[in-house]
Amino acid sequence: MLDLGPTFVKIGQVLSTRPDLVPQVYAEEFVTLQDAIPAGPYREMIPALAEDIGYHSYDDFDPEPIAGGSLAQVYRATYEGEQVVVKVRRPGIKDLIETDLRIISRLTPLALLIAPDRLQFSLQNMANDFDRIILEELDFEREARMMNEIQSNFADDDNETVHIPHVYHNVSSERVLTMEYVGGTKITDVDRLKANGHDPETVAQTVADAYFTMGLEHGVYHGDPHPGNLAVDDEGRIVLYDFGMSGRFTPEMQSSVVNLYLAAVNRNVEAIIDELVSLGALDPDADRVAVGHVIELIIEDLEGSESVNWQQIIDVVIGMLHDFPFRLPPDVMLVIRVGSIGEGVLRQLDPSFDFLAAAQIFLREHGFLQRAARMKLAEARSDIEASLWALLRLPTKLERELDAQEQERTAITRGIVQNQRRETRSIGYAILATGAIVSSGLVLPVNHIYAVVGIVVAFSFVILFLHSSSLQPR
Repeated sequence: MLDLGPTFVKIGQVLSTRPDLVPQVYAEEFVTLQDAIPAGPYREMIPALAEDIGYHSYDDFDPEPIAGGSLAQVYRATYEGEQVVVKVRRPGIKDLIETDLRIISRLTPLALLIAPDRLQFSLQNMANDFDRIILEELDFEREARMMNEIQSNFADDDNETVHIPHVYHNVSSERVLTMEYVGGTKITDVDRLKANGHDPETVAQTVADAYFTMGLEHGVYHGDPHPGNLAVDDEGRIVLYDFGMSGRFTPEMQSSVVNLYLAAVNRNVEAIIDELVSLGALDPDADRVAVGHVIELIIEDLEGSESVNWQQIIDVVIGMLHDFPFRLPPDVMLVIRVGSIGEGVLRQLDPSFDFLAAAQIFLREHGFLQRAARMKLAEARSDIEASLWALLRLPTKLERELDAQEQERTAITRGIVQNQRRETRSIGYAILATGAIVSSGLVLPVNHIYAVVGIVVAFSFVILFLHSSSLQPR
């Protein structure tokens, strides 16, 4: 992956979060790609700075990078007397990635052709999502907008426990992002946190609450909580760095996540399947009976464990659903990534930290459980009201139905009587016509005039007979 270049490094990084596509041992190996990119020479970064910002816009610029990745490098600088951090996109990286993406798009149909059926659903969706994911990470203007939105959300909540670096828009562009420099103690440096007077257990709870708040209340969240992107400043606030991998939840997705949690707590297998489909994790055409059986096994397996953590749940669920058209959409995968990485980080602060228990406490304290219960009660009340209204209208409907049946029977009876009358009348006309013809034949030798009159009368009876017959139902 390293030899193939930035696009494939990013594919490897994405696969590190996709245990539904690769075995866990591969996912763990791909994680090392996060820190395996060597820094590029500073002179390669100058064109982007000069063209987008103006090389002399900064009071001072340290050419030694303080961090680097497959897409960008990060430097320290001074701007208008303030300490800042400058993130610069690697030169030519966008053209290179767009070329690689075109190649990948041509190879995707072949990959789908030879892939096992159980992987085709996930592969197709990953291929569809990957372009957007990597192009979003290349767009530093988008990252700046996400930072501003998250910062504004916490400010609106009067939250003083989270600090999001300020963005300097005058010296930022699609390729360059200039941010406030915020120092702090690395989140996993427990000894230094204690020396600075910060309680690690309190820090762990604050980090968890911050992520629950972003995901379930704000709908916009930081998606890369590894130790290098989290710190604690001197005031005890949690500092978040690097918003290139950030996500957004729609209200519908937020509701589905809460409902999925409630369905799991209540062991409601049908509701779990409904929410998996709603989240886009399960193909709507999947065999619900078979999936339900597997979910029941998952619940039994987890209930049999002495202790259950987030990563264990994810491993068991993905392992057992591997044979179904099951995939992890980008936003859901980011949530799983946040949970998995976050749980590991938080347990370094507090070895007894229970991520799932913290989630339950947050949902209860912020009214999500009550809100979901009210929604369920409202749905039940609506169903009951509809049933009662239908029950109240039943006598009227029944009476109308009986009346309609009675009218139908009356109409049928009337029709039978009328039909019998028509048949009797037709027979009578036929007899009279026959009689008139016979009589005409008998009087013909005696009187021609009477014979002609008899023939006319007979013909009239024939016409009446034919007319009467045509009125009878077929």
